[in-house]
Amino acid sequence: MHDSEDVPLHEQDFHNILLWMPNWIGDVILVMPTLQALRKKFPHSRITAVVKAPADQLLLSHPAVDTVMQVPSGEKKGFLSGLRFACKLRKYQFDLGVVFPNSFHSGFLLSVSGAKNRLGYATDCREVFLTHAVEVTSHAKRTEYRVDYFFNLLSTLKLNPDERGFLPLNKNREEKAVDEFVKKIGWRENQFLIALHPGTSKPERGWHVERFGILCQKLAKEYPVKIIVLGQENEAQMLAQIQRFSPEHVVCLPGNMDLREVAALLERCHLFIGNDSGMMHLASMMNISVVGIFGPGSPLTSGPFMDPGKLEIVSKNFDCSPCRQKFFKECKPSSHNKPFCLEDITVKDVAQAVARLLKKIEGKKAAGV
Repeated sequence: MHDSEDVPLHEQDFHNILLWMPNWIGDVILVMPTLQALRKKFPHSRITAVVKAPADQLLLSHPAVDTVMQVPSGEKKGFLSGLRFACKLRKYQFDLGVVFPNSFHSGFLLSVSGAKNRLGYATDCREVFLTHAVEVTSHAKRTEYRVDYFFNLLSTLKLNPDERGFLPLNKNREEKAVDEFVKKIGWRENQFLIALHPGTSKPERGWHVERFGILCQKLAKEYPVKIIVLGQENEAQMLAQIQRFSPEHVVCLPGNMDLREVAALLERCHLFIGNDSGMMHLASMMNISVVGIFGPGSPLTSGPFMDPGKLEIVSKNFDCSPCRQKFFKECKPSSHNKPFCLEDITVKDVAQAVARLLKKIEGKKAAGV
């Protein structure tokens, strides 16, 4: 009988798998095709995902995950809280651990977890923490499509790609809250229900708030629409600014909805319009049509994983995208403190992309699809 250390990873039968998930909502969603392929390879294994809030909500009751643990995060959660969390994982005796983030910190914490086999990319000098460090070039880190980048990390397991897209979330509880919300806002079935998301992780990454407002005004004049503006409680002023452009047709999302309720709401919508963000990926996961506005990022690396026929990308395709997003050390800002890859995107550009998708949606509705 061979020692397991001499057996290639793809020939081993792992019983207890730990996945250290990415930090951002969008990246967590782009990992899901890999997660689903891992479940197909190891149907009887126990898969535990550790992930930061609020992305942990998307993995609760996900058919490919058995257990979800929330990683300590936030300003009040420092290095020691993360270390204590990783130490507590030792009792589960994981026989395989996979770290998706590229950071030194995440590689270190995976090693502290005590997972017997530790798989991750050989970045940030963390090979000492990994039993199976996967080589990757800096070019691949910047330019490879994220779904492929995450999937290739597990190449030694010889997984078969999952071609099903995203497995559906169990949203029974959330459906009631969504029913009440769409009824409250007076949505009628003959209207296009559009979700609009103006927020981003950094202000410089977002299209102009005023242009979102003008776009809403234009759509309200040309189509039978109800537009829901998505955002967090700390973005209330920005959302209200957009709503003022067309108050009869635009409503703001209530701040008490959690991420799973937002997902259930997106599933009701016909179209999503927004910046390159986690919400854009959540919309694609809910299988609705998407208009994605890309500036510093690139759809070739971080575009939504979805049917191309339901997607319109609005981008000026600058040669420097994707950039390092160290604003504004590598490029000059516009007079509105935006990178020109976003500054140059007009309301007309986005409105035309919306019109193309709404025409497709209207054709499907007429055909009873």
